[in-house]
Amino acid sequence: MKRIHVAIIVSLLMTIAILAITNPEYGRYKMQDYVEGKMIHNYIIFSIYQQHSGYTLSDDGKYRIYKRYIGIANGFYEIKPLKVKQE
Repeated sequence: MKRIHVAIIVSLLMTIAILAITNPEYGRYKMQDYVEGKMIHNYIIFSIYQQHSGYTLSDDGKYRIYKRYIGIANGFYEIKPLKVKQE
């Protein structure tokens, strides 16, 4: 029984290590401070980026909508956009 627990812990640590090594922030596919976006959060296994130029307006024109992306395992995936009230 003890060997199963050790195997599970080792596999979990290896998975976290692989995701940490392939984090886009540490690789060559950086998006930080580029025209497309800026990194706002950097965690060990993933990073979150936000578009800082070229926003779109909502249908009623009250909000600016910025795209956000999550970078994990050398890829970028779009997540829920950020709505900012227009002044």
